[in-house]
Amino acid sequence: MDTNKTVLIVDDDVLVLESIDLLVSMAEGFQSIRALGSAGAASHLEHAHIDVIVADVILAGSMTGIDVCRKAIEHHPEVAIVVITADNEVNRSDLPERWVFLRKPFGGEQLLEAMDKAMAKARSEQPGA
Repeated sequence: MDTNKTVLIVDDDVLVLESIDLLVSMAEGFQSIRALGSAGAASHLEHAHIDVIVADVILAGSMTGIDVCRKAIEHHPEVAIVVITADNEVNRSDLPERWVFLRKPFGGEQLLEAMDKAMAKARSEQPGA
């Protein structure tokens, strides 16, 4: 039985996608799916089981990373959310309590800690938790 958690990584910068993918792939217990921008993310949200989403706030296209995360919750109510950004204008207090905020640049340890924290928050919101 596969016990890996599936992480959907959403960014519109290919280098950032590859970097985060590498960090996730080096961690035990995770597998990743990369989505270049919001359009790529939408298809994965509808057709794959997602345990964790790591999404940049600012994406090219019609949807922001915040929009993508809200859509993720519609398809996967138990999904853990990690929101990332390098934009100093983004205010973490505007984000739902359940979401974990991570400022770029970050390292592998910081990302894994944020993902663990997000999974714990998501579990605590589930009925019967």
